[in-house]
Amino acid sequence: MRNIMFVLLFIATGTTNMNAIGADWKFCGGATLFEGEQTIAFYDSESVDQTSSGTIKVWVKCLNESKFEEVMKNNKKQIFDKSAVKVVNKYYPPYSLANSKTSFEDYLDIILWEECANSYEIDPRSKYLFEIHCADKKIRTLYRIVYNENAEIKSSSKVGDWEYISPESNSDILQKILCKQ
Repeated sequence: MRNIMFVLLFIATGTTNMNAIGADWKFCGGATLFEGEQTIAFYDSESVDQTSSGTIKVWVKCLNESKFEEVMKNNKKQIFDKSAVKVVNKYYPPYSLANSKTSFEDYLDIILWEECANSYEIDPRSKYLFEIHCADKKIRTLYRIVYNENAEIKSSSKVGDWEYISPESNSDILQKILCKQ
């Protein structure tokens, strides 16, 4: 009877977790917007799709740093505890492996950010479906969604043109992580 109760409890609580849905957000950069607001970008490692034409498709979401910091502040102990387990288990974020300039302090911050992005609901500022052509080092936006302050869709657009990936950009890091060159 105790085992049945445990299984039911596990199923009931496990299905409400965002990780159970399949998203696994990994840090891939950030940007300062025109309004001066900082954003932190994550790609969904579970949505990476290698196409038959040799390109890679991946979803990326950008979070406002201010909302991110609020969630971090309100859940500090849980986030630090989960992040500490990753450090002890020698987890290395893909970003730190692709960017040799990552300091130890950056490495720790990235783990905290990833844990927060995966464990807590933060309304995104925007989401993008990118396609990367690894051999040509090009990227294009297949779909873009921008949200307002109330998490409602403000605008969206489809398929952009192929563009060369600029060195030392967020796209460059994403390409290095996903194309494994």
